[in-house]
Parts: sequence; C-alpha cells; structure tokens
Amino acid sequence: MPEVLGNPPSPRTALFWNGTAWQWALVDAAGNLQIDVVASGLPVGAATAAAQALALAQLQTIAEIRDALQSVATDRLIVRGEDQLFSYADTLLCDIIDDISGVDGHLETPVVPANQVWVVTNIRAVDATTATTLHDYRVNRVASVYPFAEERAAFAADIPSFYHHWVWLNVGDRIRVLFTGGLAGDTCRISLVGHIMTLET
Repeated sequence: MPEVLGNPPSPRTALFWNGTAWQWALVDAAGNLQIDVVASGLPVGAATAAAQALALAQLQTIAEIRDALQSVATDRLIVRGEDQLFSYADTLLCDIIDDISGVDGHLETPVVPANQVWVVTNIRAVDATTATTLHDYRVNRVASVYPFAEERAAFAADIPSFYHHWVWLNVGDRIRVLFTGGLAGDTCRISLVGHIMTLET
C-alpha cells in the first residue's frame, strides 16, 4: 500500500486515493467534511447559474410585454400616445327637455359619463314657452362655467337657436344654455348631436 501523504491524526481518518498516494479527508473546525469540486459533475446542457440568469431575463422580458396588454383575453395592446388619437365609440344623440332654472335662467344637459369624451358638433336650444332675446352657450365644468358662443335675436316662443361648431366635453362636463327673457316655469329644450370617444386610462 502506498505511503499516506503527511501524518494522519488517527487511524480512523477517512482516506482518499488521489491517483498517486493516499491522503486523508479535510474537515472544518466543526468536523464537517470539506470537498472542493475542481471540475463540474453536471452533464452537458445542465442548468448552470449563468443559464438560469439568462432564462430569468428572458422571462422578465415576456412579463413586461404581457403587462403591455390591457387584457390578455382580448389581446388589446396599449400603445404610448394612443390617448391622443382620434377615435369613435358611438353616435352622440342627447335631448333634454325641462323647466328653466328661473327668470333669465338656464337649462343643462346631463354630464358626460365616466370613460367617455363627447365631441359635440351641433347644438339646438329653444324656449318653447316664452319669447327670448339671447341664448348664451356655455360649458359647465364642476364649479366653473365657460361661455363659448351666444345668439342674439328676437326669438319667438318655440323658435330655436343653433351652434354648428365642435365642442369637446370631458368626463363630468355639461352644456348649459342661458335664455335671456325666459320666465320661471318655461319649458326649454337642448339637443346635442356629435359622436362619443372612449377615454383611455
């Protein structure tokens, strides 16, 4: 039997053949066996730390692409800037008939619902009960009112005024028309025509 390299501390020490001589096993201070792996024992193609890191990076990319989909089930891709694109969801047809708010008062349309933009292209306003002299068109946004047009004329009862231009209304906005000369209890009417856009969030 070949000589053991060095002097083993006890005849009970585990010995290993290194191809030339015997040598005892190394242990740490706690007595745990220490084995250094010089060459990988994994078969060719086995998952290494580098291969796993590459796979994780690729999976992260896939996850980011998936997050770009608003819903995987409908495969709808969200594109940067799409909220600035012109779109069409439905025809806007709004008609409100109600009593005026008071003397020289106003009537308002319903508010634009959530997730919509109204593109109003034509407005018709009329006091069906009393002759008026001014129809003042405004956008009512929360607590602020923004005038954008007016029609001054001797409007007989039930004779309408018209506004044939585009007005963009956001969520919560409404059209208000003031009827100068109108009396409390007058029946007034506002009709909106245009189209509805879907508001991207």
